[in-house]
Amino acid sequence: MQYTDHVFDRRTGEVVEVSAGDWITITELGELMGVSSRRIRTILREMGFLYVQGGRAHNRHRLMPWVIQCGFGRHIPAKPPKVRHPFDVIGPQGRQWIEARWADTLIAMEAKPARSAVIEAKERLDCFRAQRLNDLNVQGCVHWLCDSFPDLTHTEMATILDVTQQLVSRYVSLRMRQKASKMQRVSQLLPDLGRVRLSMGQDDDAVTFGWHAGDVLASSGAR
Repeated sequence: MQYTDHVFDRRTGEVVEVSAGDWITITELGELMGVSSRRIRTILREMGFLYVQGGRAHNRHRLMPWVIQCGFGRHIPAKPPKVRHPFDVIGPQGRQWIEARWADTLIAMEAKPARSAVIEAKERLDCFRAQRLNDLNVQGCVHWLCDSFPDLTHTEMATILDVTQQLVSRYVSLRMRQKASKMQRVSQLLPDLGRVRLSMGQDDDAVTFGWHAGDVLASSGAR
């Protein structure tokens, strides 16, 4: 997306519009670098380019303050109805900074040791997702990991899924609340709907439930 700045021209005394270059979103940067939207955020967090803004219902990735101060990126606030949600964009200088550190960051991330259980969990999850007709979302993957590899930490799950630890913790907490609510409903006794009594009439073979057949006929009248 092309952005422009308005600057004051001292020669003419007028405000002129100057191109600020091509600015792209974080997801668009991931597409240019050949990685997914989640993966690009993981890499930029590793670089110290992004941080997770907590304290809300949805944790969002935001540009580090120094990135904005250096002019590498900009925060676009929400301006309904055109801009419904705030987002960040990265400028040409920011892209150059990232590209210069890209290869070294990937090498450093790959060099980090991982438990054998983490490697196995990722391989089995990838295999499970490949066999499905519809892919699992992040919440579904967290649930699968909790059921299949209950010893994994939230941080290890986040590493497998290329998401933040905060997001994993939120889905795990939600899952625990849902399970507790389900167990509570199951343990509760069903309400007393009244007892059903079977009785056999002496004058006929009619079987009644809680009343005598003759009473039913008498109360209903001739038809």
